[in-house]
Amino acid sequence: MQTDDLIARLSASPAATPINPAQMTVLMAAAILIPLALFLGLFGTRHDLALAWTNPVVPFKTFLPLVVCLVSAALVLRLARPEAASGRMPLLYILPGGIALALWIGSFILRAPEARFAEVNPISLAECVGIILCLSIIPTIAALRVLRQGASTSPALSALLAGLMAASGAATGYSLFCTRDNPLFFVTWYGVAILFVTLMARHFGRRTLSW
Repeated sequence: MQTDDLIARLSASPAATPINPAQMTVLMAAAILIPLALFLGLFGTRHDLALAWTNPVVPFKTFLPLVVCLVSAALVLRLARPEAASGRMPLLYILPGGIALALWIGSFILRAPEARFAEVNPISLAECVGIILCLSIIPTIAALRVLRQGASTSPALSALLAGLMAASGAATGYSLFCTRDNPLFFVTWYGVAILFVTLMARHFGRRTLSW
């Protein structure tokens, strides 16, 4: 009788809504792009952006977090399906990570000791880290809510990747405003902001995505 009751309850339950990767992608992209558009609309990009990009180092300030954001988005959508595995996709992080490390080491070696961390001060850190954190809040919350449409069997990892996607997307947009082009600055402090958001997303989001 108990088995019959269970079968009856299951048959009466509404069918699960199929996962819609396209819709999830659009919603998460909008959650990242809308705050960035508002920020850049209010404050604009740096006035010498085109000239700055003639320096071969400066574009990496934008491209590196962009690659991390795209890889994280692909991974988090993949893991939204039950029992999905990340496979070899995390290996894609090696490229931006390796380039960032090379830029940091190269800048440390080539710059005079007094110039290495000359841009580091309370104002620059508050601006850089603070803006990236603020621009990450809405995308992180929205990504976690969107991912509830899925059924990740790795909720902690999915939450972590959602935070990494949101924060690296925020850093990508902020890089167009930031005028500090020293890799010792942007690799370090963009990295600190991204890491903080990533860990907070994992901490608070794993329960949200548990089922």
